Amino acid sequence: MTPPNPSRGTAPLPILSIASENARRLGASAVLVMPEGPLEWDFVRPVADGGVTFLIAASSPRQIQAIRDAGLTAIEVEPVEAAIAERITLALIEAVANDHVKAGARVAVVYSGFEAAALDSISVIRLGEHLERLSARDLRALETSVPFETLKAVVDAAVEIGREGREGKAVGSLVVVGDTRNVLARTRPLGFDPFKGYRRKERNVRDPRVREAIKEIAQMDGAFVVARDGTVEAACRLIDAPVAGLTLPKGLGTRHWAAAAITSITKAVAVVVSQSTGSVRIFQDGDVILRIAPMRHARAMKWQDAESEPGESPRLRERERERERDREKEKEKEKPVPKAPETGSAPSRSG
Repeated sequence: MTPPNPSRGTAPLPILSIASENARRLGASAVLVMPEGPLEWDFVRPVADGGVTFLIAASSPRQIQAIRDAGLTAIEVEPVEAAIAERITLALIEAVANDHVKAGARVAVVYSGFEAAALDSISVIRLGEHLERLSARDLRALETSVPFETLKAVVDAAVEIGREGREGKAVGSLVVVGDTRNVLARTRPLGFDPFKGYRRKERNVRDPRVREAIKEIAQMDGAFVVARDGTVEAACRLIDAPVAGLTLPKGLGTRHWAAAAITSITKAVAVVVSQSTGSVRIFQDGDVILRIAPMRHARAMKWQDAESEPGESPRLRERERERERDREKEKEKEKPVPKAPETGSAPSRSG
């Protein structure tokens, strides 16, 4: 379908067609589109019917609904102010978490690489075998007494702590979920509890604001204790449970031993973030039942014009030339102006 009057909303159609064609050629399982604004989704749909799954990242509820109304798959992402590489990563994680793509798959990503609000770049990314979020299927497969939504919210917060740290520093954390009465009986406060005094609905991990608070408080010592319904019952707790008879892989620290200990004597599930690696491990009955390793960012590859040098585009070359001309002008301005010889100056020394 060719739009009768090309507009800003239909301008990306050629690059989407190229992405679809190359995704098929390279064996990519999906094309992820990162639009900076609304597109003519009815015109995008025929391009997306080329045999490759099209995923459209969007944060606006209105855009998400428009994408779905056009018969396309919307990936709901949070409206964050971040570099495009970070936003692509978050969108891919969300796509995996909702079973749209699988670990190890190749995905062609279309995004604004040079000009804001213009889809002008394509990268092909191979997802790692271990991603930063488990798929919904993996979490639902766990036979625990903790509801899926609560466990998913805790795991999402843990993954973000492992990936981002806090204020540029790596942070570890331990969250114990479920069987609250028995867990609290096996812990004691280390000091001030930041969650004490708040109403239950103001401290539920399903609330994004509460998850942000958890990421901040994770810098303090001690474990979080979370109820089955997602309410944070306590923070900064020291776990006092026996480790006799437990075995863990070498290299795991005190948080992991505490998680193994508390889950071996209660029906709780523990989620641990490793401070050294950022990996997230889920414990049950004293053992690690799932591990989520940090995603390794794949190197982005942009499609080039046939006459361009690798890693370079005509637009980038022109910008580099302009910068070079500007540098030359600055050098000319900085050159000292030679002074005329003054009358009566001292004679120069001769050889």
